[in-house]
Amino acid sequence: MKTGIHLIGDLHRCNFSVELGSAEGVEKLKQIISSKIKEAGLKELGSYYHYFEPYAVTAVVCLAESHISFHTLAKEKYTSFDVFVCNYRNNNTEKARKIFDFLIAEVFRPEDIKRQEIER
Repeated sequence: MKTGIHLIGDLHRCNFSVELGSAEGVEKLKQIISSKIKEAGLKELGSYYHYFEPYAVTAVVCLAESHISFHTLAKEKYTSFDVFVCNYRNNNTEKARKIFDFLIAEVFRPEDIKRQEIER
């Protein structure tokens, strides 16, 4: 029985969005991500974001379905990023992909992506 999908990204040569450039921007990013989670039909239980000047953020968002996490390294223009969702009651795979793809395209904006999808 496949119980979920784990999307993992190693994002290189990122052109980080302006939201990652300040503590205030990270607060805006938090709202954007929460909105995307709700729009996708997932349930956010809580989150923690920490800003490291400049352009470095670590974040974990706990979902009823599992989690989203990312860690940016500004100097290296690198982001490690993952989205994991369970599929016990609903198939949440496309919802996870939608959030994953949005954050890559609109927030991290890497020039090179190593992407993995692991069925759990």
